[in-house]
Amino acid sequence: MTTEFSNTATRPHVLVLGRAKTGTTFIAKSIEASCPMSPARFIMEPKTQRDINRAASMATKSTLIVKVLYDHWGKQCEALSDFATGLSQPNFHARIAIVRDPRDEIISRLMFRPFSFLINGDARAEDVERWAKVLEQREQNPQMTFLDVQKAFAATFPGTRDPADEIRLIARLCMDYADYLKQNQTVFATLRYEDAVADDFSAIQSALGWQVAKTRDLGRFGYTKRSGAATNWAKWFHPSDLEIIKDLMEPACAALGYHDWALPTDIDRTIEPEHHSDYTRGLVRQYHQQGGAARSFIQRLRNRLFA
Repeated sequence: MTTEFSNTATRPHVLVLGRAKTGTTFIAKSIEASCPMSPARFIMEPKTQRDINRAASMATKSTLIVKVLYDHWGKQCEALSDFATGLSQPNFHARIAIVRDPRDEIISRLMFRPFSFLINGDARAEDVERWAKVLEQREQNPQMTFLDVQKAFAATFPGTRDPADEIRLIARLCMDYADYLKQNQTVFATLRYEDAVADDFSAIQSALGWQVAKTRDLGRFGYTKRSGAATNWAKWFHPSDLEIIKDLMEPACAALGYHDWALPTDIDRTIEPEHHSDYTRGLVRQYHQQGGAARSFIQRLRNRLFA
């Protein structure tokens, strides 16, 4: 059933909350594409109260679909809750929280981090090309373990965390997010990434008041989409990986509702270049299209000035 929205003073603004690399952009864009009240405007990752105020200024003219990363607000939980519950403007008609299997999140973050390094001036295109060649090795050799690939990543980008430390950090941040959602379970309707990629948005239909269908058109944010699939970890993790990762991540996975650690016996461990080495090289092209070299120079200068 679809709710009728006719009063522009009470537009059905939507807040989409999630952690980085958990499908927030594709889900928010799917909600935007399905919104029955136009014009709908997608707001990408406000990080400050000023960003929020800017979004609020558009609230009477457009239906806002505001995507927020918990990563940016984890240390400002009270301000985030005020934003979500309408104590600060805009007043949201629906609040959606995205959860994704932390084991898949590890992989997705690993694939996207080189782009962040480029933008922040922490790596050059030549470094990313060396990383793409590591991924080619994994594509050609499915017996290469995930932890071996993580170690190669750390060797390619000096200064990054040890693989075990990286996994511990993600587990802790996932646990923080799970705690926040538990404390605000009456505020948010929760959608699992795995359901969304299967085009099942039924968990949020009641909160929204309209039906949502998965969109493949992310517009200028298309570079954020990689495989659009779930349970990639079963392809990547060998039993030796799983023993270590389970020890580090099991509580965080359970807190977000992921309990199954069994590896299929007949799993095909082949990973596709389209979603790995080719995707990585595509990020370099995106970086150049965004005028990345100049931006990175400025960021490196800032890093030195304010170190």
